[in-house]
Amino acid sequence: MKVYPFIWKWFILWYVVGLILVGFDLLPPWLEWANPVFLWLAGAIGGTILYQGLRQGIWIVPFIFFGSIAVETLGVKTGFPFSEYIYAEAFGPTVFGVPVTIGAAWLAVIGSSFAVARLFTFRNKILWLVPILAVWLDMAIDPVAANVKGYWLWANDGLYYDIPTQNFVGWFGLSLIFSWLLQRHERTVDSLFIRHGVYLFVMLHVLFGVTAVNAGLYGIGFLSVITSGVILLERRGRDDRVTQTEMVQ
Repeated sequence: MKVYPFIWKWFILWYVVGLILVGFDLLPPWLEWANPVFLWLAGAIGGTILYQGLRQGIWIVPFIFFGSIAVETLGVKTGFPFSEYIYAEAFGPTVFGVPVTIGAAWLAVIGSSFAVARLFTFRNKILWLVPILAVWLDMAIDPVAANVKGYWLWANDGLYYDIPTQNFVGWFGLSLIFSWLLQRHERTVDSLFIRHGVYLFVMLHVLFGVTAVNAGLYGIGFLSVITSGVILLERRGRDDRVTQTEMVQ
């Protein structure tokens, strides 16, 4: 994975610029093409984490990419499983009304959730934490992407920032299918990828949290701050436990 360090550094640079331009609503219309690039970079990191952390990553990563696009296509055409919605023209080329970059976005969400889940030690952590974390991340993404940025439009309302509750149920269901595969094929992985995955999860939450606060959605900003603090503290605690174990040995 000689190209991975370049991807990570390029993503950090893109993220910092995006946090300023998108987070504070400074992105000019002619620079909207930067959004798909950000998703491809985040998806490349999430996909690499999964590829490195799974025994059958060579086919599971494409399955998540294309499987998510297929389910999103079903959602756009039928309203199942996420409720009725349409995408705006903000993410590049589409297939049956669904941007191809959505596959990369799902890889970023599942890959980063997988990394965060690996911080914990209880049984079946991957199976249950990955879908919970994916939904938790979507609770920051969806209100901003739909209500603030208009990246997609919902036909129905819901209790949480007018996002249909069915959307979160659908997210959990699809993520649960993916997490079942992840748990069955999980393997030991270099701590670098787990660390980057944790950072990716937190960075995504922060990006949408800052954007939300700037738009007056203060509850999402609070959600992002709490999430980031808890996850980073858990990662630090895990590192301390590993260090103590190595010292004992």
